[in-house]
Amino acid sequence: MPQPESSQRRILAFPYSPTLSHVSRPLMIAAELHKRGIDVVFAGGSHGSFVKDRGFEMVPVYEPDPALLFRNIRKGNLRFVPDDEIERMIEGDLRLYEEVRPDLVLSDGRFTAPISTHMAGLKHAAIVNVSSTEYRANPYVPFFDRVPEFLVPRGTKVWRGMERFNLALEMAVFDRAMAVFSRLSRKLGMKKLITATNCLTGKDLTLLPDVPEYFPTRNLPSDYEYIGPLTLRAGMAPPSWWPPRRRGGALLYLTMGTTGIGELFPRIRDLVRETDMTVVATTGGQAEGLEREEGVFYPESYLDGDLVMEACDLVVCHGGNGTIYQALQHGKPVIGIPTIPDQKFNMRRVEALGVGKAIGWKEFLRAPRILLETVAAVMKSDECARNARGMQAVLGRRDGARAGADLVERLLG
Repeated sequence: MPQPESSQRRILAFPYSPTLSHVSRPLMIAAELHKRGIDVVFAGGSHGSFVKDRGFEMVPVYEPDPALLFRNIRKGNLRFVPDDEIERMIEGDLRLYEEVRPDLVLSDGRFTAPISTHMAGLKHAAIVNVSSTEYRANPYVPFFDRVPEFLVPRGTKVWRGMERFNLALEMAVFDRAMAVFSRLSRKLGMKKLITATNCLTGKDLTLLPDVPEYFPTRNLPSDYEYIGPLTLRAGMAPPSWWPPRRRGGALLYLTMGTTGIGELFPRIRDLVRETDMTVVATTGGQAEGLEREEGVFYPESYLDGDLVMEACDLVVCHGGNGTIYQALQHGKPVIGIPTIPDQKFNMRRVEALGVGKAIGWKEFLRAPRILLETVAAVMKSDECARNARGMQAVLGRRDGARAGADLVERLLG
């Protein structure tokens, strides 16, 4: 690997590369840092061409099997990886640091980075959503949501106390199930105790690609900073069939990121055939053999998300944070079909803000037509459209890549 000039600073961007959103967010900050003369090298085993096409080198590193990881997460298994996997990852981290010799590590989804950077004596910043920090104001698993409002009105002192208890309990249970993080950080004498709840945050700096209007926090310390969403501007050329021919009904943008379930796409294609709606779909390479049907269904592995979102009436997605923010940046309502807890958490916020609706995955499988009913309800809702435009105005005041680069450069020194 070519080493930077002696005066040039080097950053190792360290995402969990099988998930594209964890790659694209540091890419945006890396592009801004590169303009400032800072050398950025990526590490990972997936989406290497995506990184290299944007002018950055990617070196290999050991990563947990995404099939195993997401299977555990979908099943609600709090021990999402075994302890020996954590130790294997840390060994891989330390070998990587010796090879790359960075001045700073910027991680996104690499849950061993706070511990391994401490061991290597490196500065560490992380990109992580509010939902994966101990300072989130909203419970990850809302135990008390089924309590009738006439018994405990929302927003009262009693309700706020129940929410605080909910937060404390869910974090304690999670941290106990994955005690390897706290055991290792205590053994190493780390100033910041690393737990399962905060293992995705930064040892020295945590960048929150959120806005407080969407994801509020409690008692946020000074080394945690809201920077605003990091939604990648792909700049891809449109396909030969663009724009899609519409049949008179709504134009839907269907995307399930890279953690969705491929079988969703043909199911939704079959649904819309009996309507006057048109669907443009990005599959992320998760569904094979889908063919374009003029006026009905336009599948591609990848498209310029901004191009499609600007043209569509409504976004149907997996409830991924980046997709939701991108939809709201264009003032478009969201229907989410989440399959993992993070996505369910995101969709509860979408519903609370009145910018869309959630459909349970099992609920969709039992009765797929619920999607058509939900699309009709959201399309008819003036309030939903108005709230989405309101969030568009909020998000328009943020530049996540520049704010993140400023903070990382300050920490780099």
